[in-house]
Amino acid sequence: MTFKRYLKDKTVELLVSFVACLIIVWLLVVFRLNAVAVVMIAGLYALSGIICLLHDYNRRKDFYNNLTKNTELLDKAYLVLETMDEPDFIEGKIIYDALYEIDKSMAENVAVYQKQGSDFSEYIEMWIHEVKLPLSAISLKLHNLVSAETADEGALDTRIDEYRKLLTETRRVESYINQVLYYVRSGNAERDYHISKISLADLIHETAMTYRENLQDNDINFMIETGDLDIKATEVNTDQKWMVFIMGQLIANCIKYKREGVEPYVKIITEKSGSGELVSIAVEDNGIGIPAEDLKRVFEKSFTGHNGQTRTRSTGMGLYIVKELCGKLGHDVKIESEQGSWTRVTIGIKNNEYYGVV
Repeated sequence: MTFKRYLKDKTVELLVSFVACLIIVWLLVVFRLNAVAVVMIAGLYALSGIICLLHDYNRRKDFYNNLTKNTELLDKAYLVLETMDEPDFIEGKIIYDALYEIDKSMAENVAVYQKQGSDFSEYIEMWIHEVKLPLSAISLKLHNLVSAETADEGALDTRIDEYRKLLTETRRVESYINQVLYYVRSGNAERDYHISKISLADLIHETAMTYRENLQDNDINFMIETGDLDIKATEVNTDQKWMVFIMGQLIANCIKYKREGVEPYVKIITEKSGSGELVSIAVEDNGIGIPAEDLKRVFEKSFTGHNGQTRTRSTGMGLYIVKELCGKLGHDVKIESEQGSWTRVTIGIKNNEYYGVV
């Protein structure tokens, strides 16, 4: 900050002080004060004004010049306050405090994005390991099929069985790819979904058809329990594509954690409550269940729990994504389970007049 710019900024104050000085001199002359005294008083007034002006200029100059210079020199300009002392004039204090709050807010936002980036990197790393398993299985089975075709062209049953296994592994890869795709999209979900009235029967039918082969390959019975609810006449406000994916994630968990020694099943349970204002869709299985100590944390990002560590390698992202997407769609989600017996995840869809088509 140059002295010329400072004086230009102080133009009004200087003009007021000059006029005030003229008025004081005129009054002193009117009251017939000694001319020498008038000159001395006027001189002291002017001198005190100049001293105050220079003092104010010097302290402001140091602060603003340091602020400008350090900002230009630093690679990370947001750290400029770390190189400066707090000023001793009110405008400087206001600027200093404002910059501090701005810097603090920016640091908090950067930390959030860094955490998101770190979480995403960890998830991608785990996801890659998950995808490598079915890809390796596909590669091995293809190699075996080529060998079988070469050795014995008549082994039709064996080849069909291998083809089915290949389809299963391929669907696993597709499921993992869809999972990471929806995870990425969940950050800007509002751009990708459209809530409208859809038939509950159509939703369940599409889910069943989409994941039918996965259930058949794992010998899991698929059942629907509607009670007194007429699903053909019932409509819900949601996005069909996203809801099918959400229910698919729940079905995938049912398959992953099925229990040996029982006839496994996946059951879709529908219910209406609150004078029709809430429609719930539950996905239930008779799998290995979830330990009570893990139940409160299953919706946390990357939480694998006891089952994910001992039963099968898991990213811990499936239920987290379900929770996030349900939140974007305005749906409630809760989970109940008994270890060694069953698990039920229930999605509540509000259908009142205040939650309509958007």
